[in-house]
Amino acid sequence: MTDPVELAPDYYLHNFFKLTQHATEFYSDLLTPDEHHWIEQFHTLNRDAQCLLVRLLSRKGQWFRSDKLNYSEISDLSAAIHALAQQRFISVSSTLTEPEGVSALLTKPELCIAFPELKRTLSKSELLAQLPNTFAISLDKIEFIELQDAALIHTLLALFFANTRQDLSQFVLDDLGVHKFEQYALRPESRYFQQRAELQALLVISQLKEQYYSLEDKSKEQLIAILEAVPHSSHPSIQRKGEALINTIARDLERLGDYQDALTWFAKSSLPPARERQARISDKLDDIERMASIVTSILDTPYNVEEQEIGEKLQARLLRKQKIKVPRATKPTVEEDRLCLDLTTQRVELAAKSYYESQRWQVFYSENLLLNGLFGLAFWDVVFADIDKAFVNRYQHRPLDLYHADFTQKRATQIEEVLTQIRSGSCDFIVATFKQKQGIANPFVHWKWLSSELIEQALKHIPSHTLAELFTVFLSDIKLFRTGMPDLILFNEQGYRWVEVKGPGDKLQDNQWRWIREFQRLEVPVWVCWVEGG
Repeated sequence: MTDPVELAPDYYLHNFFKLTQHATEFYSDLLTPDEHHWIEQFHTLNRDAQCLLVRLLSRKGQWFRSDKLNYSEISDLSAAIHALAQQRFISVSSTLTEPEGVSALLTKPELCIAFPELKRTLSKSELLAQLPNTFAISLDKIEFIELQDAALIHTLLALFFANTRQDLSQFVLDDLGVHKFEQYALRPESRYFQQRAELQALLVISQLKEQYYSLEDKSKEQLIAILEAVPHSSHPSIQRKGEALINTIARDLERLGDYQDALTWFAKSSLPPARERQARISDKLDDIERMASIVTSILDTPYNVEEQEIGEKLQARLLRKQKIKVPRATKPTVEEDRLCLDLTTQRVELAAKSYYESQRWQVFYSENLLLNGLFGLAFWDVVFADIDKAFVNRYQHRPLDLYHADFTQKRATQIEEVLTQIRSGSCDFIVATFKQKQGIANPFVHWKWLSSELIEQALKHIPSHTLAELFTVFLSDIKLFRTGMPDLILFNEQGYRWVEVKGPGDKLQDNQWRWIREFQRLEVPVWVCWVEGG
C-alpha cells in the first residue's frame, strides 16, 4: 500500500500560479489591461498576501469578516489583509453600509441587535427587506472585507479548463494521485478560445444556467428572459452549450403548455432533441404538415443514430395520423433461459452468475465495463490523438470533442489502422496497453473493475473480426452505444455467451434491444435470462 501524499500548506497557491501562467502564456492577447495589471500586481505580493487572496477567491461570494478567517499557513493575517487592501485587491472597513454585505455577513441574531426596532419573529430575509435606506453597522474588533474583481477567478478557470465545471480542486486530486492523466500535446496555436467574445459567451451561458437552476417557480416570463439572454457564439463547442440550455428551457415552456414559444425556441437549436420536440408539439397541435416537414428533415439528415431511430418512430406515428396502416415494429426473437433462483440474499445478476458457474461456465459480471474497456484500450492512441482543440490543459481524461458528431471523421485514418490490426488477429497490443497505461484516466477504462483475466478471456474467445465489427458499431455513435450491453459474459471450452439478466417484473430497455439486434446481426451469441424468485 502506497503512503498517503501530504500536501504542502500552501499547495493551493502553487496551483493558482498554474492558472495565471496558463492565462499569460496561452491567452495574453485575450486578457484585458486590467486583468494583466491584476496578475502582475498579484505576483508582487508577499507569500502571506498571495495565500490570503487565493483563499478568498476560492470561497463563495465576495464578502468576508475577519473573525471568520483562520489559516494556519498565513503567519500574519492582519498584515496580509493590509497588504491586499493597499494594492486594492480588497476593500476593508470597520462598518457595514451595504445591504449585500449585511445579507452575506450578519446572522439573524446580529441583525436583531443592530436593528432593535425590527421584529425578532421575522425571518432573516424579511428583516433584510425592512432595512433602512442608510445605516452603518459595526461589530467589536471585526473588519468587513469586500473582495474586488471576484469574478476574475472564473475567467482564469475558464481559460485553463475550457469549461465552467472544474475548479482548483482538480489540481488537488492530481496532487494526491487520485487522478493520473495521459501526456498529450498542448500547443498555443491549438488553444480553445480564439476571441474574447468566445470566453464571454461561455461565462454568460454558465451564469444563465446557474440562474435557471436556482429558479423555484420557473414562470414563462422568467424562462423567456433567460432564453433571450443566451448568446450566440461562432465557437462550435460553446454554441452547443448554449443550444443545450435552450433545449432544456424550451422543454419547460412545452410542459407549461406554451407550445408556440416552445416551437420558436426549439427551432433555434440544432441539437437533439430539438427537432423531435418540434415534431411532437406539432403532433399535439394536429399540425400534420409541419410534423411531416420536421420528420422528413430528421430522416434526411439525422444528427446521430438515436435521432434516426426517433425519426423512424415519428414517421410511423405520422403515417397513422394520416390513416395509413403501418405494421407495428416487432422485437427480435432472442435465446432465453428461465430460472427460479433464491433472490433473498443477493441481487439477481449475482444469483444468475452463481447458477451459470454451477453449469461450468467461467462468468464475469461486467455489464458495460468489458466492451467499453476493450474499446478504450484498443483505441487509446485514437482517444488521445493530437487533434486541434481536443486537449487544452493537462487535466483531461478525454478529448473535448469525444461526443461530437465529427469525432470519428477527424480520426478516420487512425481508427481504420486499429480496426485493420484487429481484423488481422493481432490483439496483443490491447493487453500491452492495459499493462502500460495502468491507472491513467481514460473515459472508457474503469481500472478498478477491469481485470487482466477478463481481458485475456475475452480476447481468447471473441473472434478478432467480430471484435472489430463490435467496435465499428461502437464508433457509429459512441455516446449511444457505450451503454445497454448485457450484464454477464460467460466462457467455457466451447466458446462464449453474453447474457442479459432480468428479475421479476423487469423488461428489456431500448438501449439493450439495440445491442441485442447488433449482436444478432453479427452472429454474436446472446441470451436473456429471466429470473423468478424461488
